[in-house]
Amino acid sequence: MVTLAFRPAEPADVPVLIELYDRHYRGGYSACFDRYGRATPQDFWWVQSEKSVTLIEVNRAPAGFLITGRSGKRVLAEEVILDRPSGRSDLEALLRQLHDHLTRRFQSDRQDCLTMRGDESNAVVLALARRFGFVFSNALVVATGGTSTAAPPEGYGIRRARPDEARHISRLYEETLDAPARPTNLEALWKGGDARVFIAERERYAVGFILAQVRDGVGRWTVGVRDAHRGRGIGSALVHEALRFFASKGVTPLTTYWAVDAAAASFAGALGARTERTFLYLERPL
Repeated sequence: MVTLAFRPAEPADVPVLIELYDRHYRGGYSACFDRYGRATPQDFWWVQSEKSVTLIEVNRAPAGFLITGRSGKRVLAEEVILDRPSGRSDLEALLRQLHDHLTRRFQSDRQDCLTMRGDESNAVVLALARRFGFVFSNALVVATGGTSTAAPPEGYGIRRARPDEARHISRLYEETLDAPARPTNLEALWKGGDARVFIAERERYAVGFILAQVRDGVGRWTVGVRDAHRGRGIGSALVHEALRFFASKGVTPLTTYWAVDAAAASFAGALGARTERTFLYLERPL
């Protein structure tokens, strides 16, 4: 019977953590690190300062790890990486011990729900969900590529944003995407040559924006359009500006969106973006 041991990861464990992580993901986008490409020591040094990292051992040999983070008062098992044993009885014992550990961890934080995230190829996360009655709550879709040749609709124009407009753009970001944005973070985009911010306007009134940034060897973009101006092709015209910027840098475009957001999924599909990876969010009440 397989027996798991859980202990806090230490700096000396970083090479093992990287090996376990890359064996599972083999590059691509990491939701935990919010970066593209293979893991690096800096990723784990950073995450250990911000989140809880637990090494999982079998007979004192590293076999996986857990990373848990917080969003306000909510706790999320962001990564559940574990080598899967070949025997069926061993798998059952592994799942039970892993589930019990996660349950105790979330109960100690006074959580009323155990929430974990895993990409669609994570067999252990999927097995945990089936065995213990987790339900699907959402999915983060990672899409690459896409094309757009759209011009602004009649009566609208698109221009480069100025650094002194960071506060205005942050308010536009929060209004259109319902997510927080710090002006200081936006101001940092203008300090290098690897980012562009474009604004869509109608009679000098800002109706949309796009943030385009080259990082980790890919081009990331985030677009938002005010409700009253959606459905007119403004988003596609903004994406066209971002894609032209990425083409000048010779990088592949990448974006993420929530699967339950039908409008975002339809928009990405219309651009011809290809789904590279999907991170499933699964939960069950405690």
